[in-house]
Amino acid sequence: MKRNALPGKLALALALALTQACGLAAAADLQVTVTTASGRPAPDVVVMVVPAVASPAASPATASVTILQRDNRFEPYVTAIPAGTTVRFVNQDRYDHHVRSLGTGPMGAVPPAKSFELRLAGVQAGPAKASADVTFEAPGSVVLGCHIHGSMRGHLFISGTPWVAVTDEFGRATVSGMPDGAAELRLWHPDQLTGQATQALQLKGSASASATLSFNPQRRPRPRPKGEYD
Repeated sequence: MKRNALPGKLALALALALTQACGLAAAADLQVTVTTASGRPAPDVVVMVVPAVASPAASPATASVTILQRDNRFEPYVTAIPAGTTVRFVNQDRYDHHVRSLGTGPMGAVPPAKSFELRLAGVQAGPAKASADVTFEAPGSVVLGCHIHGSMRGHLFISGTPWVAVTDEFGRATVSGMPDGAAELRLWHPDQLTGQATQALQLKGSASASATLSFNPQRRPRPRPKGEYD
């Protein structure tokens, strides 16, 4: 009987460790649908989920992100990244572009989260001259502009939480891999004049939520006709 006692205890310890590991690995996936004040789907909305209890071990690793300059516009129009992410700017047009940071908010009165200015050669010059990397350490927002082509605009939002996404043309975004438990849903849009209302969440497994902006955003600016600067 004594011989069997140790394996029994060992099995119990292993079972307990497995249960704890599964608890730590528990993750929630949230699909968020955002509408405008008039009830239409709201694209280009940054969706952030902030857990009530910080869990660094559960935070996903940040990966580099690419923003293109193509057909005289920034793609994507709105990009959201966690703080500490490196962004690669790539010019895919045949002529030079700038990438410069501009202020955000009403009349550009809010300084950008990071000030920088780059000149990217046309795509035929090769990756070394047609691309550049910038790391964004602090949360905030940046309007992206081109000194050569003044109509080009893009928006970069640097989030303090790693669980961040941008809504598609149907106003939908999915945020994955969050720890179960209480959290807060936050929204941001480049056209907003004031902060948007937050929403309390209780995450567990797969879930969905809906949110409404307090205003009706402007339409995305139309791209210049292809070949205008060729």
